[in-house]
Amino acid sequence: MVKSFNSLELYLSCLNPFPDQRPTTLELYNTIISIIGERYDFKNETEILRQYDIVTATLQITQMKFLSNGGDSDISCLKSIKESLEDPFNLFKSSWNFDKVGDGFICVFTGVQCWNSKESKVLYIQLSNMGLTGWFPQGIKNCKSLQRLDLSFNKLSGAIPSDISTMLPSASALDLSKNNFYGEIPTDIANCIYLNALILDNNRLTGQIPQQLGQLTQIKTFTVANNFLSGPVPNFAIASVTKESYVNNSGLCGGPLEPCKSDEPFKSGFIVGYAASAVSVVTIFMSYCVPWEQMKKRKRMTLKKNNKRKEAHKVTKLLPSKLQWKSNKQISTLERWVTRMTFAELNKATDNFSSDNIIGLGKMGTVYKATMPNGLFLAVKRLYDSPQLEKQFMCELTILGRLRHYHLLPLLGFCIERKEKILVYKYMSNGNLYDWLHSLEDDSMKLEWLLRVRIAVGLARGLAWLHHKCKIRIVHLNICSKCILLDQNFEPQISNFEEATSINSKNTDHSRSSSINNGIWDLEYVTKDVYDFGILLLELITRWEPSQISNACISSNLLASSSCLYEMIDKSLIGNEYDEEIIRLIKIAYDCVQPFPHQRPTMVEVYQKTWAVGVRYGIAYDFRIVRRPQIAAAAAASTGDEIIEIETAET
Repeated sequence: MVKSFNSLELYLSCLNPFPDQRPTTLELYNTIISIIGERYDFKNETEILRQYDIVTATLQITQMKFLSNGGDSDISCLKSIKESLEDPFNLFKSSWNFDKVGDGFICVFTGVQCWNSKESKVLYIQLSNMGLTGWFPQGIKNCKSLQRLDLSFNKLSGAIPSDISTMLPSASALDLSKNNFYGEIPTDIANCIYLNALILDNNRLTGQIPQQLGQLTQIKTFTVANNFLSGPVPNFAIASVTKESYVNNSGLCGGPLEPCKSDEPFKSGFIVGYAASAVSVVTIFMSYCVPWEQMKKRKRMTLKKNNKRKEAHKVTKLLPSKLQWKSNKQISTLERWVTRMTFAELNKATDNFSSDNIIGLGKMGTVYKATMPNGLFLAVKRLYDSPQLEKQFMCELTILGRLRHYHLLPLLGFCIERKEKILVYKYMSNGNLYDWLHSLEDDSMKLEWLLRVRIAVGLARGLAWLHHKCKIRIVHLNICSKCILLDQNFEPQISNFEEATSINSKNTDHSRSSSINNGIWDLEYVTKDVYDFGILLLELITRWEPSQISNACISSNLLASSSCLYEMIDKSLIGNEYDEEIIRLIKIAYDCVQPFPHQRPTMVEVYQKTWAVGVRYGIAYDFRIVRRPQIAAAAAASTGDEIIEIETAET
């Protein structure tokens, strides 16, 4: 037990009436650790760690004691959190009543724990599993004594703040798991030096895990499972960070996972050299010692192997010319991002592709719900046995396998074994949009207006990204409510890319003439997605069948009669103060379904107008395109014939 610090001087210096003459926390830390090292010879590693934790906790408490006006700032902090988060079930806001006065009145708030009940200094905020929506609360920076923050199991989105260490300088535990946070993990988290628990699993985080996190010497619990992370993992000193901390992230390597390719240059070279030498020795031996009949038999086996290789090469010839892989090396590159799975494990996960697990039937195949050994749900599309579907299979695999975007359905794996061709996606718990709009059996399946606007904005954003922001421009050509899937938060995910194709043009928003595959880029062709979006937008507003809407677009002017418009609108939306937004979206849809392609707007223009409607409801997306660092070189060296993975980084 540390009682004196060389001794009284250090203690008294902390109580100096002049703030500029007090030691910094870092100076205190270094001095105390030095004293521990001089005065104690701990032989047991566990005892060292225990003393280390005691000292660190003492320092944090000491630091908190010297913070001025803590109570007022903490009250301001909680007010800001209350204002910034939506609480649809009123699980915490009803108890956060700031009309009361008195010391420690905030300490009885739901989810708030104070250092002591008589002082308004927040120690712990726990608002988990409340269905909260919004962004990371910026006002948290005013809770200067906060040590633990738990916002898990909610519907929060946006990026984790890049300056999070200044917002949570003394945090020992941060739990943001099971939300919808996206973008990269900020390097600044490594400056939260007191962290012993960092829990970020089940979000939409992308990019690499900052290597600096390995410098968090106190970390005991760490997980980033079920995200979209890639690259080498940090080198943590503790053994409790296992491969389970990283499951379901495509492309992670190092640490408890498979070694990164660059980690073993000597080992790889040794194996190659050894193998080459062995082959040479065996060849010489065969030349002199093996009978002629044995050689002929081996030659026949070699021919069979070559035939198998030729069959494998046929896969690369199934693609449209602009989407062809140029070598098997590129197939290996794809496997870095999309997991090759075996038929046996998918067969087991779907209970032998049981009819009880069928969740969808499409033109390409049957979709099953799969349950993996770790409890994760996946959607497995088993293609029908038809040669005509091979191109569509490879098209979907190359597009969704290489691209990542907030509004594209994540393709996680694939299987090619004999006649079996299977695609594996992230499971979308809310099914497809068509069922929500046209279900006659379940009255509860009625989308609120806010959700319809969110779906419209998200879909426009995804299509605008595909058309104008992606390095290889993609046209979907089959947009409909059945191919729009909804995640747990009703964020739209575009799926079914089997008919999609690429635009090999560097022109952007208003390109009217460019090449597509080997043909001519036709204006009607490029605006088909725009037209289909207009139909879907009207489907959201009216709940009419798409065929009915198409017929109405062809036979009449949608805006010619106000009575006609009134009859079209879903009756559940009328009289709820949505009239202005409904009319604005109808006008957007009207522009999209113009009979002449040159009269239709681009998807960027559509997105901008749709986004303007969503702003009123707090739906404010934007996009910025970045490339993952480990493929930057490949992107720089690529030609227009190759697909390079593109990521969105939300800001």
